[in-house]
Amino acid sequence: MAEVEELLDEVTVRMPSGAELRARGRRRTVRRRAALVAAAVAVTGGALATAALARGGEGGRDIRPAATPTKNPFLVDGMVRLLPPERMPADGKWQWTGDDEETTENHPLPRVGGRDSCPASYAARSAPDQIQYGAEYSSDKGATARQRVTSYDSGAVARREAALLEEALTECGLQRHGKGTAGYWSGTTESSSWLRVEVERWGKWVSVVEVEAEEPAREGASS
Repeated sequence: MAEVEELLDEVTVRMPSGAELRARGRRRTVRRRAALVAAAVAVTGGALATAALARGGEGGRDIRPAATPTKNPFLVDGMVRLLPPERMPADGKWQWTGDDEETTENHPLPRVGGRDSCPASYAARSAPDQIQYGAEYSSDKGATARQRVTSYDSGAVARREAALLEEALTECGLQRHGKGTAGYWSGTTESSSWLRVEVERWGKWVSVVEVEAEEPAREGASS
């Protein structure tokens, strides 16, 4: 300690009073609390921003997750989205042709496939009010692809109509494969054609995508 004593020689060292030490301690405590609050705010803000992006909020991109989407997947900039031929199922096999302008009649659900495919689903019924958009494509390999996007007055009506459609699919002899948005129905119809159907509902909207192939063309068309 001799070297330290030499350094301190002729240097006046003033120890702070007890009151000053307590004041310094209080100031450090206040600064520490302020830092912790700022850190908590930053973490919370980051979490909220991440959640907003995940929902497709401001600055985010609308996506269709496995869970229920938060925005109507059938409307893009206020326009009803009809799938173009290259987005229809198995376009690589069937090479669909046509355009995505509305070309189908305003048929109420639960009509399935062509009129000869599942006749029972074409039975007359008192259908609810609806607005329907549709497109139909063809393949020179003996198949047809259709999409119907229907809007109802409420989500309850849409849910009921989708349930009726699924009942009709079962009565038609089709079986369900997969779950969620990846699920679909397929099987042989009464007219011996092969039919594949995808049903998706969001709020008061129901989308039905069908692919129907003639008997000679159905081999290898199960996906």
